Amino acid sequence: MARTYNQDCILAHALDLLGERWTLLIIRDLFLGPQRFGDLQAALPGIGANLLSKRLKELEEAGLIEAVSTGDARGRYRLTDTGEALRPSIRTMMKWSIMYFFERPESCPARECIYTDNLQPDSVALAIEIFAAYCPEPENNYVAHILIDDFPYTIYNMNGQMTVRRGGDGPAVATIISDVATIMQSFRMELTTEEAKSRMKMSGDQKALAHLLRCIVHKEVHDSENTVTPLAASF
Repeated sequence: MARTYNQDCILAHALDLLGERWTLLIIRDLFLGPQRFGDLQAALPGIGANLLSKRLKELEEAGLIEAVSTGDARGRYRLTDTGEALRPSIRTMMKWSIMYFFERPESCPARECIYTDNLQPDSVALAIEIFAAYCPEPENNYVAHILIDDFPYTIYNMNGQMTVRRGGDGPAVATIISDVATIMQSFRMELTTEEAKSRMKMSGDQKALAHLLRCIVHKEVHDSENTVTPLAASF
């Protein structure tokens, strides 16, 4: 990568690698699964094809992503294990961003996006991971499907860690069908569990469903026990 801070500091070296514009957003989009070049460009309005190509080449050379042949002319890019290891750090940055912008006194696009019900399903799916970090159930291992505005995702809750991926073709023990508005209003504690459930379709393992609902809906915990996590309380 051409630009460098020229600092003898491990954070500076990380920023040399990851600090260029669009780099972390490309990695974010690949957290949900492999993407073709055109899919990435569509998900990142404002990035030109030449710049996207440059960033993908840099990430590939750094060993954070790899190109995967899919048997046709259009290959996909996916994270390597090294790239996937950035998930906790980026998830933490997203948590920090929610709390920071919510507490700002002035209105701004970042603060307003907390209150919109028009986010992309991918953003909502990643947000479920954020809230799941506050509802760990290490003994409750399961695979579930969630459809958000007809976009399918697979949720893996394993050893107290939740990961969400695009697609829903594999086996699962539970399914939730919902929409962006219901999930966002649940995140903001505008809906009770019963109200949220009335707007969702659910089937399958009750223990898995109960955990997923806890990760999405927080109102009862906040109102009755006042033990809601700082992230949910910030809404």
